[in-house]
Amino acid sequence: MEKMPVRAENLFASFPQLRAELEQMKVAHHFRTGGIIFRAGEIPLGLYIVQEGLCKLEAISECGAAHTLRLVGPGGVLGYRSLFADEPYHASAIAVENTDVYFIPKVEVMHLFHKHPEVTLRFLSHLAKDLRAAETKWIHQIDKGAPQRVAESLLFLSEKFKHANWTRREIAQWAGTTTETVIRTLAQFEKEDLVAQAGREIKIIDRERLIERAEI
Repeated sequence: MEKMPVRAENLFASFPQLRAELEQMKVAHHFRTGGIIFRAGEIPLGLYIVQEGLCKLEAISECGAAHTLRLVGPGGVLGYRSLFADEPYHASAIAVENTDVYFIPKVEVMHLFHKHPEVTLRFLSHLAKDLRAAETKWIHQIDKGAPQRVAESLLFLSEKFKHANWTRREIAQWAGTTTETVIRTLAQFEKEDLVAQAGREIKIIDRERLIERAEI
């Protein structure tokens, strides 16, 4: 199964000729855990590049449920889809842990793209890969039941973020289900000796059997 990317390709670092220009353009910001980088509905004013830490893009459905669309780690770029579509953000960017980002104003971004068309092509490639990953996750959420999605989320989050203890609510947002469903599913997994729970910590005991439950 293709995983949703978290450590994105650094789109600007691969162009050494841009470093001097970027140093003059970028503005550094620090966000503590839970800090809002931008909110859904706001007008994009530029791009955010994650330097350290981890962010999530969170959207609220019509029924009020929160869903994690994407996790973005160092090298990842936030806000580019809405910026280039010339429309408000459709999701909020939130720091999952203490995070440092660089902000590049819209006018500077457009100047870079006009001056360096090779960067534009790289961005188009990045957009295409993001769309493919989003479509893959959407298909899996349609095809699989909640227990399979919870199992898959546990495997993915434990593999990518070994140091983090995810809340049941965060797992639900990533799996596309409810917190109550995650709690019930984890209790069942614990009975089956697939996982062990100690407070917020969830430890995978039998990874192979959990992979089978996830139908990966």
